[in-house]
Amino acid sequence: MFKYLFARSEDIPEGSAAVYFGFSAIVWFVIGTGLGAFNASKLAFPDFVTGLEFVSFGHMRQVHVHAVIFGWISMAFAMAMMYMTPALGNTKLWSEKLGIWNAFLWNVGLSLGLTLLWSGMTSGREYSDFPWFIDLYIATFMTIPLGINVWMTVINRKTQGIYTTNWFFASAVFMVSIVFIVGNLPEWFHLTGLTEAYLTWWFAHNVLGLWITPVAAAIAYYTIPKVTGNPLYSHRIGHLHFWSVVVFYSTPAAHHLMSAPLPEWLKSFASVEGVLILVPAVAFVSNILLTMQGKWNMFVENLEIRFTVTGCLMAIPLNMQGGFQQTRAINWYIHGTGWIVAHAHLALLGFSTFLEAAAVYLGLQTLMKRKLYSLTLGNLHFWFLLIGFTTYWVSMTIAGLIQGAGKIYEVPYIDVVMAEHPYMIARWIGGSLVFTGNCFWLYNMWMTARAGTVIPEGRMAHELAYER
Repeated sequence: MFKYLFARSEDIPEGSAAVYFGFSAIVWFVIGTGLGAFNASKLAFPDFVTGLEFVSFGHMRQVHVHAVIFGWISMAFAMAMMYMTPALGNTKLWSEKLGIWNAFLWNVGLSLGLTLLWSGMTSGREYSDFPWFIDLYIATFMTIPLGINVWMTVINRKTQGIYTTNWFFASAVFMVSIVFIVGNLPEWFHLTGLTEAYLTWWFAHNVLGLWITPVAAAIAYYTIPKVTGNPLYSHRIGHLHFWSVVVFYSTPAAHHLMSAPLPEWLKSFASVEGVLILVPAVAFVSNILLTMQGKWNMFVENLEIRFTVTGCLMAIPLNMQGGFQQTRAINWYIHGTGWIVAHAHLALLGFSTFLEAAAVYLGLQTLMKRKLYSLTLGNLHFWFLLIGFTTYWVSMTIAGLIQGAGKIYEVPYIDVVMAEHPYMIARWIGGSLVFTGNCFWLYNMWMTARAGTVIPEGRMAHELAYER
């Protein structure tokens, strides 16, 4: 990367920025899931590594969360944008040099921010834990440069229309920039009390709803038609998906604070809007699955399709949970329990991660013009990720129901801890499987770059997957 930072634009190979973002994302995924598995081990085995403040759960948990969201998820999104946006516009990325600087500064800023979190310097607000100057750095050197590159690439396209994927990409970068700036107002202007609590959860909700969810879906809209060769089933349904996300997912987020002294009409409005997220969910899942018509054999035969369809299917329980757990009838029971932790991982480690992994697999092979080094390692990665995630999600969902029952029936706290302990062990096993699978993936992609078979001109990586 460093040799291209000060190179002339014409000397930078096409796709370099996307490749650097892709490999950075995988490295952060390994780090993030490694930290997650370590944190889970401390809940499963409370006497594991005690007496060291810097590896206490309170320090490590927020480092894990931000390494995954800002490192793995967001950098994988940036990789997808810098690869797919030009491809769909039949043009080049507006500025490879800006993209390379963006990747470099992203890694620098994230490393600094996580180091500060690890040292105990934090805002204390969940999902926006970074100190104010790191928030300013993220807005200035990470999100806005990415947005400029995406927007200018779309503007300079050589196609007449804008495909659904680029609708999502261009709008999501804009929306997350607004969400990030507004959501961190408590940190910049020292807002406290109910205002701070409300903006904290408005930020957390809309980072998922207006950044992670739409960009992950946008990836599927590209990957499925590209690999299968089928046209998208319905562009109109794609537009319905887009606009219903913008309208229904940008909720007031008051459902995160049902017991807080917020106006009752605001909480009710948030709950109704929350249920209405089923509209974009049904539109997305149906559009993708109908696009697969006649090509379901590729779900078994093709790694990228397997990841993408699995992620798409996970959108079904994700949105069923997300919609109805925002209602008062359910929220009172599961609020503050492990059910919420399970749901968050269903969104980030399930739905989103599987779609991003497909994009990184496809994008890196295409841009490097190298066939995947080992299909066996790719399959191992898929199964370790799927089995590990499922183990984690099921165990934490059960633990959450136990905690909810203990809360409602006023069971002594220590009895609840003892009852949920087996599921904490299962949580650790699941997280460790995910981490192990990601180590396989990093090695596989590194070897693909160094020793992968060159893809002949005019062929695609997935076409050669089963050729020896």
